[in-house]
Amino acid sequence: MGDVLTFKRRARAVPDTRARIEGALALALDAVDHLVAALDEFDGDPDLEDGGDVEPSLGAPEGHASQVVWLRGGDHDLEW
Repeated sequence: MGDVLTFKRRARAVPDTRARIEGALALALDAVDHLVAALDEFDGDPDLEDGGDVEPSLGAPEGHASQVVWLRGGDHDLEW
């Protein structure tokens, strides 16, 4: 326990560096927004699927003794 290691303090980030990083982040987020908008245009209405809504319901029903009810799912896609 006789050796004590000392560390130098980190230099604070220059405001210019922070502004450049924030600008790059804003540019990346704009690019993602444009890509998502393009995918939405290609895809059309997400509720008009080939098989309708054949996905299972998102939540398990409460108050049932058996999980068979949960396995069968329901036609209401409600989350409470």
